[in-house]
Amino acid sequence: MRDDDQNVTEMANEVLMRQAKARSDRSGEPIEEAMEAVVDTEAGKQLTELRDGPHGEEGVEEWQVSMARERAQERAEDLDGGLDEIPEHPTHG
Repeated sequence: MRDDDQNVTEMANEVLMRQAKARSDRSGEPIEEAMEAVVDTEAGKQLTELRDGPHGEEGVEEWQVSMARERAQERAEDLDGGLDEIPEHPTHG
């Protein structure tokens, strides 16, 4: 269960550690080796970038809201760009 005051860095570290522990439990490898393997995956790299990036100190809820806002803005821009592609004189067929 996540703490309401948890920041993005803490969330990313928690997910990485949970994945490393699961890998270690399955494979029997030391947790340090499992963590290295997890961080080398695409998802692990993304979590590491998120953890170390500019949003690391933001609260998780605040970050989620800002990401949703950014995605909505991108969709609106994509839709707006698509309107430019409508032909001026559509053919009737």
